[in-house]
Amino acid sequence: MVTIAETLLEQGEARGLAKGEARGLAKGRVEGKAEILTRLLERRFGPLSGDIRNRISTANLTQLDSWLDAVIDAPELAAVFEAAPSH
Repeated sequence: MVTIAETLLEQGEARGLAKGEARGLAKGRVEGKAEILTRLLERRFGPLSGDIRNRISTANLTQLDSWLDAVIDAPELAAVFEAAPSH
């Protein structure tokens, strides 16, 4: 027989796992986009400074998406980072 406490514990564990998986997936998406952005910028504009690399590695998903869009038309590296975040 399963007790109420055991049922609640199992439900709590399941919720914890789901939250952990969601955070892991979100973090993976951010890291993947940061890696792609870095690669595109280096191919287009050459080696990146530590400041630019740090800016990319600390950016959120919205900012990374904005910069990825800007890479296509930016005439220079600075123009990529002048792009406003898309919403």
